[in-house]
Amino acid sequence: MDDFPILEVRNLSKTYRVRHSIGRVETVRAAQDVSFVVERGRTLGIVGESGSGKSTVARCLLGLTPPTAGEVVLEGVQLGGLKVRKMRPHRRLIQMVFQMPQASFDPTRTVSSSVAQPLRRLRADMSRTQQGERLRHVLTSVNLGEELWDRKPRALSGGQLQRAAIARALAPDPDLVVLDEPTSSLDLSVRGEILSLLQQLQEEFNVAFVFISHDLEAVRVCADEIVVMYLGQIVERGTVEQVFESPAHPYTQALIAASRFATDEFALGPKGETDPVSGCRLMPRCPLAESSCSTEQELVPSGTEGRMVRCWKAV
Repeated sequence: MDDFPILEVRNLSKTYRVRHSIGRVETVRAAQDVSFVVERGRTLGIVGESGSGKSTVARCLLGLTPPTAGEVVLEGVQLGGLKVRKMRPHRRLIQMVFQMPQASFDPTRTVSSSVAQPLRRLRADMSRTQQGERLRHVLTSVNLGEELWDRKPRALSGGQLQRAAIARALAPDPDLVVLDEPTSSLDLSVRGEILSLLQQLQEEFNVAFVFISHDLEAVRVCADEIVVMYLGQIVERGTVEQVFESPAHPYTQALIAASRFATDEFALGPKGETDPVSGCRLMPRCPLAESSCSTEQELVPSGTEGRMVRCWKAV
């Protein structure tokens, strides 16, 4: 198993056909030719505006949405072709923490009961005693006090519930956890605590993370590598240092400038409803656009080793 990375995504694409009230059918390219690798014990951050395709990629990774094309390979096993029965042993290897913890818990169950649910469902190889020990271990590791374990979700704060959600994801001992906007609904002070907790848990459980967020500073704290998406495409990929210290793609530059509230730095035009039929998808908004941008842009190496950029000017 150690010969493989935890996760390989190869040329993943997802399109939807949207039927409008007047009968017109529109094809939406939610993700197009997305490829990346997640190594053991490391964090890949996926950033971009709303509608960039981040959540679509997450749903494809978890098998909640079948990709239109491409492959999702977990621990060297291609998941797309597996039937339900053959998929079951791989279910525990990838878990998810959702954006809104209040909506992800059954209000009629206690917190400990909800956290124990994936243990009972996915770890039939463990005895009840072992499951109980694992449950106590993960709840303690996320710093959730014992007095909260037998309470209903409504009795916990947002930060406490998110700790419980993280414990639930870690309970079946996964190799990879997908974090979909895990701090966006939390207060600023609590957000910092959760980010610090995630770093501690990654070291303790040797688990890899896919951290999906529009909060660039949160991703910068936790991630080792960054994927920047725009309208379903990866426009830049590199290490945290490469992307944040010397952003190459105009879209990445604008995102970072906006996160710093830097009004005098690089800015894009207003966001359009659809992408152009051909050429660079950022072209309608990019102040650097030229006629050469009307041809299809490929994701190609740029500058320092490992950096990939979808912009001929950046290259």
